[in-house]
Order: sequence, then structure tokens, then C-alpha cells
Amino acid sequence: MALPRWNVASFVVLLTVRLQAALWSIISDCDESYNYWEPLHFVLKGRGFQTWEYSPEFGLRSYAYLWLHGAPAKLAELVVGNGLGLFYFLRCLLALVCALLEFRLYKVIKVKCGSSVGNMWLFFQLVSPGMFISSAALLPSSFSMFITMATMADWMSGRSRAVIAVTALSGLIGWPFAVIVSIPFVLEQLIWNRKVWDFVKNALLFGLLWGVPIVLIDSLYFGKLTIAALNLVRYNVFTSHGPDLYGVEPSSFYVKNLLLNHNLLAALTVLYPLLSIAATAMQLKMDKSKLSPMMALWKLVPLYLWLAVFFLQPHKEERFMFPVYPLFSLGGALTLGLLSSMASRVFGGKRSSAINRTLAIAVYGLTLVLGLSRIVAVCMNYHAPMTVLGGLPPTSGEMNLCYGKEWYRFPGSFLLPPNYRVRFIRSSFTGMLPAYFQETANGSSVVHNYFNDQNIGHDHMLFDLSGCDYLIDLDTGETFDKANLEPNYSADTSTWLVLRSSQFMIGSRSSTLARAFYLPFLSQRHAVYGKYNLLKRTVAGG
Repeated sequence: MALPRWNVASFVVLLTVRLQAALWSIISDCDESYNYWEPLHFVLKGRGFQTWEYSPEFGLRSYAYLWLHGAPAKLAELVVGNGLGLFYFLRCLLALVCALLEFRLYKVIKVKCGSSVGNMWLFFQLVSPGMFISSAALLPSSFSMFITMATMADWMSGRSRAVIAVTALSGLIGWPFAVIVSIPFVLEQLIWNRKVWDFVKNALLFGLLWGVPIVLIDSLYFGKLTIAALNLVRYNVFTSHGPDLYGVEPSSFYVKNLLLNHNLLAALTVLYPLLSIAATAMQLKMDKSKLSPMMALWKLVPLYLWLAVFFLQPHKEERFMFPVYPLFSLGGALTLGLLSSMASRVFGGKRSSAINRTLAIAVYGLTLVLGLSRIVAVCMNYHAPMTVLGGLPPTSGEMNLCYGKEWYRFPGSFLLPPNYRVRFIRSSFTGMLPAYFQETANGSSVVHNYFNDQNIGHDHMLFDLSGCDYLIDLDTGETFDKANLEPNYSADTSTWLVLRSSQFMIGSRSSTLARAFYLPFLSQRHAVYGKYNLLKRTVAGG
């Protein structure tokens, strides 16, 4: 009876932590707002922002992916009457799915790698900042992370047909590049197990099973035959500029992100290949593991392959690492398991027990403290863009809520009361902004001349400041300078009244440590905060 009780407790803890992420995590990427929450709002409510990727001319994003979330949201609308309720319903639903898949993989790891490795994996998942920010995000990369957990559980359990099924779904409706995770499985099936016909047969079956309805849905919305996954690959791989117009970063960008989101686990995972070779030479095996160190390394190849591919790409985004986040926990757990076995072999008896206990306490303590400190820092310092929108009053007539320099922090129309329109006023940003979908029956199939794939801005997206009823502004303390492209509107007290304000960290003025982690008392000394303000116009046309 002890095992079922422990399983229930494990799932309850997982679900609780994931629901906390759904309720408190921020939207850290404007791609999530404008490419997913906004088109979903259009699908459900008939109004929302459209990006160039949704223009029929390019067709890079899938409406089928939106309906994967829109279908349960439609049912929830029978009970939940407002957009804010739907927003958190969908986030909690994503949290539930994530917890279920984590729990399933946890049980498989315990069987294949031993209870100690399984329990370590579970602990690392619970305290991981990376899992906190990705588990409830409406992003194909988070969906691909779900698929990674399903793939790993099925692969380790020998359910090859299920691996092919979920991989096909991920590649067609989610993010096509996520199939990289399944390359070792494919090689295993084709070369090692020699199941070429079985693989081809199942790949065709599930490719058609998922692909036909996905293409039909997308073609209906775009108004022409569209295979969004193919268009996305073509744009990213076969165009002269590809994605390199956005977010080009050095490799250190990922190193910093992985250390922030996985801290000690990132380093432990990098060590595992060397340790597995050493353990094989010593003829060591982890306690109660059904996998040899080298076989466990083979199961981690998807992670190393993913890192090799994406570290080499000039365009880097934090979300590109989401699909392999659970594998860092596995790599860390396997590394600790091997270190424990090595200590027992080298030192033996009581001395090895003391070493292993000290090592476990140090690793658990550091990952717990660093993980929670990072999570609290992100939630406390950057939650204001979602918080201040709660200050918007109900209105029966249409109101214009304007964004200037803060355009990329708009969390989405689901968080607005009815009858509010978000507008963009001119700022120093000269790239292409989103524009509203045409609100007609065939609005998603209309080609607009203001969209392009070169990130060239267009005046169509800009709104005159004089028409703004409300304005979102980050008050950094400067005086109001009308000649500035991004003036401190909060200081223009003759025109604007602060309706609601929330604390927001100004990263460029704060210490690196204060930005990255929350340390009671110390963080406040080394952090600089501005006021994230919801402003209301007091002078007509001012």
C-alpha cells in the first residue's frame, strides 16, 4: 500500500507546483502573446492581433495548434464568462497536462533507472525554474516539451508505435524542429532493431492521421492549401535571411540561460558522458538500474544533439531550449547516481555513505535554494505588465489602451475587460508590429500589404497619441521630454493620471545578481525599480 500512496502524493505535489506556475508565472516572450494568445483570442472572440506569420502569404503558424487549446476553451466558455477566466483556465489545463506527463515519465524512470534516480528526477523537476516558466506557457516549444516527456516514457518502455505517433503529432501541429529529439530512436529502429517496414508503415499512418485534419483546418483559415510546418521549415532553413533578423546571440546566451534555469543540473548533465565512460571502464552500474551507464547515455543523446544543433544557430531564444528541459533533470539524476556508485566502489563502507550523503545534501540544497530564488525573482520583479491591467475600469464604449516602448510586454487581450482596443504609438522600435485581424468571416485569409518577412515596419500599425484613453508606461524617473521618441509619459502629469502602479525592475540599472536571483534584504539593496504605470488621460487630445 505504501507505493500507491507515494505515487498519489508525488502527483499531487507535481500538480500543485505546476498550478502555481499557471497562476504566477509571467509571459516572458512577446512571441507567446502575439503569435498564440492573440490569434487564439481571434479564433474564440473574433478579435485579436495578427502577425506576419499568420498572413496567408507566408502561413508559418498553424490554426490547428490554436484549436488544440481553443476546443477546451470553448467548452469552458459555458461556465467561464470572461477572458481573464479563460486565460487562467487554459494555463491550468496546460499545467495539468504537464503534471500528468511528468508523473508518467517519473514512474518509467523509477522502473528503468531505479527508485533513487527517479526520485532525484522528480525533485529536480519540482525546483527547476525552467520547468516553472515553460510548463504553463502557450508555446509550441512547451508543447514539444510535453511531447519529449511522452516520447522518453514510451521509448524507455519499448512502445515504439507510440513514439512514432507523438513525434508525428509534434512535428505537424507543434514545432517541426522538435523531431530532433526522436532521431536516436529512429536510428535505433532502422539500424539496430532493423524494423524499417514497421517504422515506415507507422510513420505514414500517423502522418496521414494527424496531417490530413491539420492541413484541412489550416487551409480553411488561410483560404488556400497550406502546410504550416513545411512553410516554417522552408522559411528558417531555405531563405537567405531565415530567422536571423531576430534575436541573433552568441553561444554564451544559452550558457547563461541554462545556468539560470537549471543551475547545477546543467553542469552535472554535461559531465555525464565522461562519467559513463569511466563507469563502463570500471564495470560499474547504478544501483537497481536496468540500464547500463552507456545505455543511459544513449537515452540522453536527444539532449546533447539538441544542444549541438541550437548552439550553432545564430538566432537564439530562451524558448528554443524548452523541449529538452526535462532531460536536464534526468542528466543530473543519472550523474549523481553514477557518482554515488563510484564513491561506493572507491571508498566503500561508512566512508562512502558519508560522502554520498554530503554530496546529496549539497546538490539538493543548492538546486532548491537557487531554483526557488530564481522563480521568486522573476515573479516579483517582472509581473507588473500583467498586474496593472487589472486597474482598467469596465466600459460600455470602446476605449483605446496604448503601448509605446512597452509594446512587447503586452500580455494579451484575454487580460483586458470588454471593449478595450490596444493601440501602438510611435517609439524607437522601427520593426514590424502586429496588426488586428480583419474582423470579417474570412478575415484570416485576407492578404495585407503591410505584412512582410523582412521585419520592415509600416505606419498602418501606428496610432496617434491624441486618441489614447489609457497608456501603459514604465516610469524610470526621467523628466518628460516631448522630443524624445520614448518620453517618460508618467512625468507628464498635466496630461496623464496614474490609475494603477506596480513595481518593475530596471535591469540595465540593477546588479546582475539582483536581476537573476531573489535574496531577502540583499536584493533590495542592489536592485533598481521603476513604476510600471497604467495612465489615464486627463486632458482631451493632449
